[in-house]
Amino acid sequence: MASWFSEGTVSVQNGSPTVTGVGTKFSNCRAGDMFVGPDQGIYQVINPASDTSLSISPAYRGAAVGGAGYGIVPVNGYPKALADAVNQMVQQWGATLAGLGSVSTENVVPVDKGGTGGRNQAEGRSGLGLGTAATAALTVGNADTTPGRVLKNGDLGLGADCVGISDWTTAYDELGGAFIAGNAIFPGGTGESINATGITLRRSGRVGAQMMIYNGDNQFLFRSAFNGFLPWVRMYHTGNTTRMADNTLRAI
Repeated sequence: MASWFSEGTVSVQNGSPTVTGVGTKFSNCRAGDMFVGPDQGIYQVINPASDTSLSISPAYRGAAVGGAGYGIVPVNGYPKALADAVNQMVQQWGATLAGLGSVSTENVVPVDKGGTGGRNQAEGRSGLGLGTAATAALTVGNADTTPGRVLKNGDLGLGADCVGISDWTTAYDELGGAFIAGNAIFPGGTGESINATGITLRRSGRVGAQMMIYNGDNQFLFRSAFNGFLPWVRMYHTGNTTRMADNTLRAI
């Protein structure tokens, strides 16, 4: 059962609806509560404006007084208001809460009931069947060779345009295995710069191979490396050779 409010003292004026308090907590009361004034008269609380000011109805009928005692009685309408609020909540959310079933009582919601099955991030990822890639960082740009990062479409020329390079040896050292494209110095030391597309394959260090095809010229060259690169060599084919009468091949 609610208690009376009687903290502090009040000052009232005859014919005025305003009650001024000192040390009062009028915010604890509500409109509709009962105010018992210093004159022992009964009034209705209209508006508890602040902790130290409220208005009553009817206007105060007794003699003016200051620093007097008073009482505020909570009305019995509170339980009904609470019941109405709870009923409204049940009407609005009852079906949803009922649909939760046993989920509403489980500390950890399993995957088959819409949860992750875990109490923390690691357990949640495990419950969802996520591997280590779920926490790995993506590569930055299409030439990122940072160990442990997750490749994207287009990285190192996979599924997109080749990685543009300016030097084939540097590309081998920095990219490792990749699909690359860029200018290369014509093999044989002529100094002729040609445009080519190719593949670089690295086993480890300077052990691997590179292949290139001249763009627009059908020339295919390759070189291998074993602790250093061997010279580029050209592949002969039907486009750059002719068969002689004695069945030997001659470069065109």
